[in-house]
Formats: sequence, structure tokens, C-alpha cells
Amino acid sequence: MSRTARDNRDRARPKPVERIELNEKHPGLRLVLAAAFLLIGGASLAYGVSQLFTPQSDWVTIEAGSDQGITCASEFEFLYHLGGGELSPAAEQKAVSAAYTRLCRNAFQVFHNQMEEEGVNNLYAINRHPNEELAVDGALYEALAAVERSGNRALYLGPVYERYGGVFSCWDDVQLADFDPRLSPEVAREYREYAAFANDPQAVRVELLGEGRVRLFVSREYLEFARREGVECFIDFEWMRNAFIIDYLARELAAQGYTSGVLVSYDGFVRCLDGSGEGYSLSVYDRSGEDVRAVALMSYQGPMSIAALRDYPVNAMDEARFYRLRTGEIRTPYVDIADGVARNAVSGLTGYSADKGCGEILLEMMPVYIADTLQEDALEALVRDGIDFLYCEDEVIHASQDGAVFSHIDEGYSVG
Repeated sequence: MSRTARDNRDRARPKPVERIELNEKHPGLRLVLAAAFLLIGGASLAYGVSQLFTPQSDWVTIEAGSDQGITCASEFEFLYHLGGGELSPAAEQKAVSAAYTRLCRNAFQVFHNQMEEEGVNNLYAINRHPNEELAVDGALYEALAAVERSGNRALYLGPVYERYGGVFSCWDDVQLADFDPRLSPEVAREYREYAAFANDPQAVRVELLGEGRVRLFVSREYLEFARREGVECFIDFEWMRNAFIIDYLARELAAQGYTSGVLVSYDGFVRCLDGSGEGYSLSVYDRSGEDVRAVALMSYQGPMSIAALRDYPVNAMDEARFYRLRTGEIRTPYVDIADGVARNAVSGLTGYSADKGCGEILLEMMPVYIADTLQEDALEALVRDGIDFLYCEDEVIHASQDGAVFSHIDEGYSVG
């Protein structure tokens, strides 16, 4: 069964969508957010204009080279402040770029689920060698271990992700019935069958064997079902992938001493590595109908991990993750492990923590966000686990953090 949705990895670097609007009463906010390489995700960062955009600024965008092959760098921005070490700024930028290139190349290879990489046991290899012991890269092993620790089984919805991805390749509503369980009872039944296997550890599970070795256990019943249905993909991080990749990039960059920077993915994940006390601002977005706009800035200091889940795109690359029907309904990638149907409790929910990575934040947020309604007790559980949150509803910015500081609040909005 081949996925028909477009693969984002080969796309150009993301650009801002023009429909994001900013209140004219806040020209400073407009200036900050006008930088194309900052408007990259629902959790995008805004910096002080005087720091980042003056001729004397030492902030640069670190580019990944192409000499090592295809990388995942097109899905990320790496903003870096030069001048913190013994190297000249030019030499430092070259060194950081070289390290970043190697990491992005490795991440692309090991998290890939659509092609074989020679000499690499990536997700593609794991899926095509069920019940075999394989040695995998530490980045992939750590991501699989994080999922195992969480108890979250969304990883096992590989067959649903592969099929449901066709929704985002449709250009007309009449095509959706082939992929959308909300429009087709037959597709809904099919997804429920996949979800039943995904929820059963006796049917499918990743066994972590230590020392970087794993085995994808798949029961005989599930293997027979998969052969009949043409299923080759049992596990996939799918829309969750960049949360784990950005953690890997941040972890390895920090280990090499490159902490004067910020990593941002196009789909809403952020790792601020900077522990210097420098101030940063989180752009708070909201959607009303088809209108998506930044409605406030929230101040914070790094290090910080941020994960934003939302039912709307905020940049050109992001458009490929959503589909809006003529009725105004929106199809999102957030598939529920319960039945294979995508749902979200609120338009957008952002979680952040100084102590946890994006992957861990995401795994804890998913059952809160992928639901029919937003439950207060579930939000409180996030805070108890060390994850603060914010979301907008009815022009009120709800924030869990005591003393959270907001600025450039859009007209009509308040902090609740």
C-alpha cells in the first residue's frame, strides 16, 4: 500500500503565509514577525529587532551543506549567535554548519520510512524485517525508547498514516471519500481494524533489546492480515517525526558545545538551546474561521522546548498537512489511536518546558489535544508533569504558567 500524500522533505524552505494578519495598532509586532525565516511554525520565535536585524548583529541562519546528500534541514531553521568562543565568527559559523549538516543527514537517514538507506537500519528497514533483531542508530533508539516509556501507541498507526495521508493530496472534496473515515463508512471500518492491531501489544510492539538493538514483533495474525491488505508499514512517527528529530539535533549540538542558538521546525517544534539568560518571545497564534493571525507575544528564557499542535497552517510548507473542505471543516494529521479518526479538542494548544524535550512534551500532550473536548483535569495533569500550556479560545489567551508575561496583545484579546 503506497502513500499518495506529498512528501514534504523535498520542498523549498518555508515562507510565511500572507493571510497572517497583525493589528495595525502594533507596528513593532509587525516588524518583528515580518522576517520570513521566523514565521516558520505555530510556535515560532520572535527576537528583538535591534538584536537580530541590525548590521552589527551576530545572529545568522546556519545552513546545512549538500555535500553529504539529502538532509532534513529543509524542515528546520537553525538560528545561531556567533562570537561566543575562541574562533572567529566565520570559522565558528563554518564549524557549526558542518556539525549541523552531519546531524541533519543522519536524522534524514534513520527516521526515513519511505526508502532504503544502504548500511542503515532505519524505519523502512525495521518495517520490512518484522520479528528480526536489528542494530539501529542511537537517535532512532532513543526516540523509540521515549515512546515506549510514555505508553503512547500512536507509533503503531503506520497503516492509517499511510492511507490517511491521501487526504492532503486531494484538490477537491469529492476525492476525500477514498481516504477520509468521516465521509466513508468503509474507510472508517478499515481504520478501526488497523487501530485495533495498533492498540494491542500482543499484535505489534517494538522490543528494545539494549545496546541499540531492536525487534519489531508482529503477530502471525497481523502479518497475515497485512499481507492480504498490502500493508508494509507497521510503525511510523509520521507527523510526530520532527519532535524527535529536533530533540536529537539539540542534544547532539549541545554535546558539541553549540548552544548559542535556536532550532525551529516548520510544523511547530522549537528547541531554544541558549542558557545565557537572553530573552526570547513566543508568538501566540489563533484562528477564527479562515483568519489565522499572531495575537500576542509571550516572553521566556532558554533553555526551552516548545511543541505546538494546531488545526491550521502558518507557512507555505505547512499547507501540505491540512485540508479545508468547502463546508469550512478542517482535516488535520492528528489521528486518534482509538479509532484512526483525526480530531482535535481546540484549535491550537502549545506546551512548553525547560526540562523536557519536544518528543516528551508531544507524547504527553497528544491525549489532551487529540480528543473531542478539552478536559480541565487533563490540562492540570500536564502542569503536574512539568509542562506549561497556552491556548486561545473566544479571544481569551489561557496560560497555565504563573506570572507569564504577554505583550503586543491584539485588540479584543485578553489573558485569562
